[in-house]
Amino acid sequence: MNSSTSLNVDQDIELPTIKAGKSVVLVLLGMGVYLAYLYHVGFEDIGDSLRRVNLVVFSVALLLSLMDVVFNALSWNKLIEQFDFRISFIDVFLIYMSSIFLNNIIPSGSVSGETARVYFLDKIAENARFDSTSATVAATRVITAMPFVMGMSAGLVYLVFYFQVPSWAVTTCFTMIFLIVSVGVIFLGVCMVENWLQRIVNVVIDQIEKVFHWNVDRNLCHVITHQFHRSMNVLRGKNSALIISSFWAFLGWLSLNLVAFLAFRSLGVKVPILAIFAVYSVAIVFQTLPLVLPGGVGLIEILMTALFTAVGIPLHDAAAVTILSRLAQLWFHTLLGGMATAYLVRRVSLLAKKTVSAEGTL
Repeated sequence: MNSSTSLNVDQDIELPTIKAGKSVVLVLLGMGVYLAYLYHVGFEDIGDSLRRVNLVVFSVALLLSLMDVVFNALSWNKLIEQFDFRISFIDVFLIYMSSIFLNNIIPSGSVSGETARVYFLDKIAENARFDSTSATVAATRVITAMPFVMGMSAGLVYLVFYFQVPSWAVTTCFTMIFLIVSVGVIFLGVCMVENWLQRIVNVVIDQIEKVFHWNVDRNLCHVITHQFHRSMNVLRGKNSALIISSFWAFLGWLSLNLVAFLAFRSLGVKVPILAIFAVYSVAIVFQTLPLVLPGGVGLIEILMTALFTAVGIPLHDAAAVTILSRLAQLWFHTLLGGMATAYLVRRVSLLAKKTVSAEGTL
């Protein structure tokens, strides 16, 4: 007879597990593929391009890559303020930085990062509740996607009318627009229509009980779902907050694109900013997909290089700019995010010890 285990869905959400060995192997695999591609392009030609880098200009690109996180954290913080959570902006920024780190090393379609945001916000912010924290994360996901759709669309129109772009590049951009809009509409519908999410929750519970033989409290799950939708409705009624949050998200998206723009300028290469909107947005959307390789290492670089070449950039310059852009947008963020994650994990541990100690003295 199968033993039945009761699953308490009200238990604390857990921080995504980092499998360091697996991540390292996958990163090395991706880098190996990319190095093979660079060998085909020509190491010497790429090296010549990289030696032209203006370090001052590239330093500004690094600063803008950091400002991208600051602006997105401000966007999220504006939504957090609507629920009267007591938490500093520095902590919100560090949590957002940590979510980027986890997204980059765990190939899970950004789920790891979103889970980390809910986890740390719930642990650090006073007055935080799961339904409200998850609502702010879900709303931020929708808000930050909008500039990408608009920018990619404007860039695609520009490429079609002003460039002789290969059909494969246009198809790739169009497919990404269709994908992000479709997923966004479905995600928004699930977040705003309670019956949709309730049905999804029931399906998930059915599978959990069937596969793991756990007894899940359906009533509790439905209560949590109802509270989540109530929190989403609270945000929906905060028009001024949504506008301000969208403004910060737009600045974050613009900063991200300017990283590639300045990377080109650091090499002395001029490229229309609208072309960057199309190419860079496609690359970022690809990075959010649940690819096998962490951060899409290797695959994203090859795609970016190919797309930049398709809009008229010499192959060796396109490869060099891709290296610089990924250094600023992927590796720089991963380094800072790793440091933020280590700090936050220690912070949560200390808070837990203080709570236990305080309860022991009562």
